[in-house]
Amino acid sequence: MGDALKVLNSDDRQETLPQNLACVLKSGMCIACGACTLADPGLKLKLNEETLIYEPDGPGSQKSAACCPAIAVDFERLQNLRFPDGEISPHGVIDRVYLAQSTNYQRNLKASSGGLIKELMAYFLSSGEIDGIIGLKHKGSLLFKPDIIRSTDEIDKLPGSIYHNTPLDQALRIIKEQHGKFVLVGIPCQLEGIFQYIYLYEPSLINKIHFTIGLVCGWNYSHHSLKAICKFKGIDFDRIEQISYRGGGPVGKLVIKTPQKTVKVNRRVDFSYQVAFDRSFNIPRCHVCINHINFLADLVVGDAWLPSTVGTKTGVSIVICRNKQATDTICSLSERGSIKAVQTGTDDITESQSHNITFGDFAYSYMEYLREIGEHAPSMIGPNRKEARPVAKDKVAAFHKQYIYKRKLQQKGLYNRLWWRKCTVELPAFLMRYVRWFFVRVLKIKSLLGLRQEVPEDNLADFR
Repeated sequence: MGDALKVLNSDDRQETLPQNLACVLKSGMCIACGACTLADPGLKLKLNEETLIYEPDGPGSQKSAACCPAIAVDFERLQNLRFPDGEISPHGVIDRVYLAQSTNYQRNLKASSGGLIKELMAYFLSSGEIDGIIGLKHKGSLLFKPDIIRSTDEIDKLPGSIYHNTPLDQALRIIKEQHGKFVLVGIPCQLEGIFQYIYLYEPSLINKIHFTIGLVCGWNYSHHSLKAICKFKGIDFDRIEQISYRGGGPVGKLVIKTPQKTVKVNRRVDFSYQVAFDRSFNIPRCHVCINHINFLADLVVGDAWLPSTVGTKTGVSIVICRNKQATDTICSLSERGSIKAVQTGTDDITESQSHNITFGDFAYSYMEYLREIGEHAPSMIGPNRKEARPVAKDKVAAFHKQYIYKRKLQQKGLYNRLWWRKCTVELPAFLMRYVRWFFVRVLKIKSLLGLRQEVPEDNLADFR
């Protein structure tokens, strides 16, 4: 296992990895992928009662450390294993890029971001080539876990995107213990853990994964975000029965249901939502994530936040096909009339997700800062490293100071202080986000200045 415990750092020197997960537990960097629980069967994921993030119940062993994406990710090796014939670009391996949406209006409206994932699920389940799809199912209250979807009848009953931290260990356990071939749906860091475990310890399991559908992932939130919004809206947190984050339009609403009432919160303009889902509520690993656009999935789906899609009433997806199988799948869905798809380019990936999210501007700078001050940071370099724009050290240091301060307030349940801070000290920066949105997406200022070329309106004429 010697080579498995080495990783290349930014100076191309080999750095020995930790012998267990102690640094992950101390830093709170766990993302609950569950790879450690299969590498070390004595471990289980549990919800930390202070941070309200799932993490292993002990430091584990050297084996669990070697596959943990909160310690290190060897993106170059994993991409070469996943896509041996692909050319690695700053956006990862790219075959084609599309803008697409489901032609099923209700499915699209409910999904908010195009309905593509559910169309893909239906396609694969009806193909006869797989034994099921591994995706999240609601298990009650705030608990969602990976499970097997075997019937097309289940698809429209599945939850949409889930933004709060959930235990994901069951996905890898299904691959290991169940017979058959599966399509796997996952967020980027989840796939990092799954593939690191498989290629390190059980390479034969790769044959059980027929295809991977990856989500473009913005952020994952601790349960403190939900406690905060419940406090602001007068909702009994302990009696939540159901929750959904999207639906009813491109942005959608947060919907929380208790036995007493159902509360709908506008995600774009509701001030309390903006406080409760501020980046300080993100789990720590999110702030050093360089893989938001899911380098390891065959096909990646995310929101197309583009000026050309701002007028659509339902969602439009940006779709990244990383191999021919993914491209052929999109073409087949389009030919069947299940989706509308327009080919575009990698510039629209960057524009729709932002340069920072696509190339890891802040994340690379933050990892470097954490190491400088003696804190733990994962050792990883993605294909996007050369395109990353360094963030000034004083800005990174200021963020870190405020992040630590705000997390302490959250852990004490002092959410109202964060509300008042947002409407006083942070108000100018908060309002500037809406100003930028108006100029970039509505006025299309970049196009007016000749900085980019939008997708022609005629190409999107059939999109709703």
